[in-house]
Amino acid sequence: MRKQRSILLACLLLLFLTWPCVGRAEAKGEVLSDELRERAVGQLRIGLEGESGWAKVHAAEALLTLGYPQGVREAFEEELEINKVEPGYRIGIWRVLAQTSSQEERPSWVGKIREAFLDLEGPDRVNAAETLGKLGYQVEPQMRPVFEEATQSEDAALAVCTLWALAGSPADREHRAELVQRIEAEDALSRQSAAYALRFLPDLLADSRNKLIDATKAEPNGTAARAYLLSSAFIASVEEDEREGFREELIQIARTGEPNEKAEVCHGLAHGGAMADVATLVELLDDTDPDVRVAAAAAILRIGRRVGHSITALDWLVIAGYALGMIGVGWYYSRRTKTTDDYLLGGRTMKPWAVGLSLFATLLSTLTYLAMPGEMIQHGPMILAQLAAYPFIVLVVGWLMIPFFMKLQVTSAYEILELRLGAGVCLLGSFFFLSLRLMWMAMIIYATTSKVLIPLLGWDPSAIPYACAVLGVVTVIYTSMGGIRAVVLTDVVQTFILFGGAVLTMVIITVHLGGVDAWWPTEWAATWDPPKLWFDPGSRVTIAAAFTASFTWYICTAGSDQMAIQRYLATRDVKAARRMFAISVGTSGLVTAFLGILGFALLAYFQSRPWMLADGQTIASSADMLLPRFILLGLPVGISGLVVAALLAAAMSSLSSGINSSCSVITVDLVDRFRRDKKSETDHVRLAKYVSWLVGAAVVVLSCYAGLVPGNLLEATFKVANLLVAPLFVLFFMAMFVPWATSLGTLLAAGASTATAIGIAFYGIFDLGFLWIMPGSLLAGIVTGMLLSLLPDTRNKK
Repeated sequence: MRKQRSILLACLLLLFLTWPCVGRAEAKGEVLSDELRERAVGQLRIGLEGESGWAKVHAAEALLTLGYPQGVREAFEEELEINKVEPGYRIGIWRVLAQTSSQEERPSWVGKIREAFLDLEGPDRVNAAETLGKLGYQVEPQMRPVFEEATQSEDAALAVCTLWALAGSPADREHRAELVQRIEAEDALSRQSAAYALRFLPDLLADSRNKLIDATKAEPNGTAARAYLLSSAFIASVEEDEREGFREELIQIARTGEPNEKAEVCHGLAHGGAMADVATLVELLDDTDPDVRVAAAAAILRIGRRVGHSITALDWLVIAGYALGMIGVGWYYSRRTKTTDDYLLGGRTMKPWAVGLSLFATLLSTLTYLAMPGEMIQHGPMILAQLAAYPFIVLVVGWLMIPFFMKLQVTSAYEILELRLGAGVCLLGSFFFLSLRLMWMAMIIYATTSKVLIPLLGWDPSAIPYACAVLGVVTVIYTSMGGIRAVVLTDVVQTFILFGGAVLTMVIITVHLGGVDAWWPTEWAATWDPPKLWFDPGSRVTIAAAFTASFTWYICTAGSDQMAIQRYLATRDVKAARRMFAISVGTSGLVTAFLGILGFALLAYFQSRPWMLADGQTIASSADMLLPRFILLGLPVGISGLVVAALLAAAMSSLSSGINSSCSVITVDLVDRFRRDKKSETDHVRLAKYVSWLVGAAVVVLSCYAGLVPGNLLEATFKVANLLVAPLFVLFFMAMFVPWATSLGTLLAAGASTATAIGIAFYGIFDLGFLWIMPGSLLAGIVTGMLLSLLPDTRNKK
């Protein structure tokens, strides 16, 4: 025990001795000055408060996009009273109000705009079609005939803008292709309108991009469409020389063109310009046309946000020291591991407090560390209702499940299934667990690299596979060397770093903003999920749903997951196991609540400093990225490396436990089952280490594809990483609590549970939200298993 304390203190001392040497993030190039930024924001404010008409609309939209929403809605509610029937401009007013409305109010404003378009004799159908395209409106099937008819209108602007509305989805290739064809039309208005629309459509296919560039080169100088084609081609071009040619011509138009052309140039530079273009844009801040001034100000602010940042080389001292310390722990325990029981269960004599913290650190991965603040920022505090389930979780697991597991002296949890229901159910349980853990670990590695390491280090996203490999290799080294003892001790160190990093972040934000009152929310934000108490399948989150999902996840995980059961078996007795689990749940509840509240602090911090967001990011759309962004730009000298180490700690803790537990299942349930010859303990330990390497390699490969999963981190975790949690527990529920359970009935129950989980997660059956994936699939599996096990042809013969 004394040696364990020495190792723990040495690891902590290494971190605290190295962090004062670390430097803050460095900008990769010239940075926009505070004076110029304030001038540009001031110009947008003048446009909002002092102008009228479309210049006012464009100023409002720029302020919203850049994170300065203060006063926008109030200004346009006043405009609505004054100009609510003015053709054309009323569409702009509705557009701004739609963008500032809550989720419940937005459809009413979009509906007004749609009705204006559907009015065949209306005076502002073109404005309405353009606005529907800008808002990303998805045309309902019953409305498509009217929209299709409008694409054939003799009014070129109406036809093109309607195509734009229909082409809003990247999957709608037909209308996108037709929109691209319009840039080759004979009339200049069609070409101009099509080029303008294409600037708003991301992810153009290579063929469409080439047609746009060819049409731009073929467009004669001096035409009305020339500036619009140049702007769109400049954004779409990927060839550096070609892009530079477009840029030079845009700069010339910015100096000599008409006001609408100058404004379009500003929009193009806002999307793809660099700091070298700021001087030209500064000149346009004094233009006589208000729309040009607004467009130039918005472009300057967006370009300023594209300056890259990364942590300094000295920050690597903390990260490298941390990684070496973890490998040192693995090397130390590799010399003390003699038997398979030592490697997988620590000799069943580990301390409850250490194992409890280890279980907490295992289950609180980087996914939770990033997703909880992000969820609170984007959707509000409804998710914290899950904490109310924690006392009930401790009672059910501690007094119902742990005694059952502890009286069976097994190494793998899935041996329990074989004792009760046979080898087939045991193998299915092992398959479920391995599938679950492999995807869970793959998502952890991907989230840690793509949302933490790559942004913080300023690397190109193409480096994600290499960063995944490095993170996986370091974790596999210390896990495969020292077994569960190394895992538990490193988890304890990582727990302190993890929580310390979150506390440090909150303290710094509180100091910056001037106290807790400055960031504690006083009203329900418009973007948050509306508060609902009871079971409402159509709502994304309700208090009851959060409670039920949390209770279900913990019960299923504690009662079927090898990572959790392995921790019970690593303690001395039932009392120690209960204490361990209570420590784990209590710590998890404390940190989960703290991370949620940290989301409030981050929200207020970036609301007061929107210029610290990267270009294209908003607080709502990039909520999962705000904590890494704060680490990069908000922390003072020496702290960034420490908090990066905390994020790595969260990932590596979960990975190490997942690898060790997967190794346990593979060696005991698969290899030992089918191996005829008996190996010595030394050979068995060596085999377990080889299996750890294979599991780690598989996880690294899968992590390269984890980015294909849609949704934010919390939703993706529920839909993929937790997809098989309930089906896996169904097997254990049948084995532990259903005396008449049969093998066939249990296998069919697992199938029904899996089908239900997939249906809710990916096909939206019953219109249930993602929080109902586990409760719904658990209920389906239990009911199916209990009923089918009663049938005569499924019962075991005695």
